[in-house]
Amino acid sequence: MVVFFKNYKRTDRTLLSIQSVRFLFPDIDIRCVNLYDNSADEYLYGCERQMQIFKQCNVKLYFDKKKWNFGSDSAFRSANNGYYFTEGINKIQSLTKNEKKVLIIDEDTFFTTGETIKFLLNNDFDLACSHWISFEPIIYKCRPKFEVNGSIICINSKKLNGLFPIIEQAEYIETLLGYELYDKCIDLEFKVIEIATRYDQNFFGDGCWTNDIEKIKEELTKANIPYE
Repeated sequence: MVVFFKNYKRTDRTLLSIQSVRFLFPDIDIRCVNLYDNSADEYLYGCERQMQIFKQCNVKLYFDKKKWNFGSDSAFRSANNGYYFTEGINKIQSLTKNEKKVLIIDEDTFFTTGETIKFLLNNDFDLACSHWISFEPIIYKCRPKFEVNGSIICINSKKLNGLFPIIEQAEYIETLLGYELYDKCIDLEFKVIEIATRYDQNFFGDGCWTNDIEKIKEELTKANIPYE
C-alpha cells in the first residue's frame, strides 16, 4: 500500500503525521506531493531541516503547482473544499494510476496506534472511506447516499482510474466525494467498505481530529511516538 500525503505549506504538521506513520510502519511506502504557488523553491530554500526529515523518513517527494487559492477565504467548513481537497486527491491519483491500494490523506492526518492502516492493509476493497457529516448541498439537489470524509480515503487507483479526475467545484467535499466517488463506485458494483476506525470526529483512539499542531505533538508524545 502507498500512503500518500498532500501538503500545501503546512510542512511542519505534515512531517509530524509522516513520522507517526513511519514509526508505526517502518517499511511502508510513504509519498508526499508538496503544492506550491509559483515554484518548488518555496519548499527547498531555507527549509533544509524539513527536507532532511523527509529524507530520514524515506519519503518519495513530488512537487506540483497549486491550481486553486482563494486567499483569506478559509477552507474550514467551506464549499471551497470542493476545490482544495479534490485537487489534491486528483493529483495523487494521477501519480498512482498503476497502484492497487493508495491511502490519500491530508496534512493533519496522524496515527497513534496504527489500527487504521492495519485495517486497510488487511482488507480488500476498491474504495475505503469514512463518514463525515456535511451541510446541505450547494450544487447537488440532495445529499448523496454517503457523505465522505475528504481527509482520508483509500482507493484502488488502477481500477478507479475511469472515475478521475473528479470534478473540482464549489461544493462541500463530503457531498462531492459522495456523489462523484462513493455513489459511482456503488453503481459500478465496485467493492466499497467503511474504514472501521473513523466515523465523523470519532477516531477510535488512532489519532484525533484537529487542526492544531500543538495538539498533534501532544498526542504523539502521549503515544510515545518520537518526532522532530
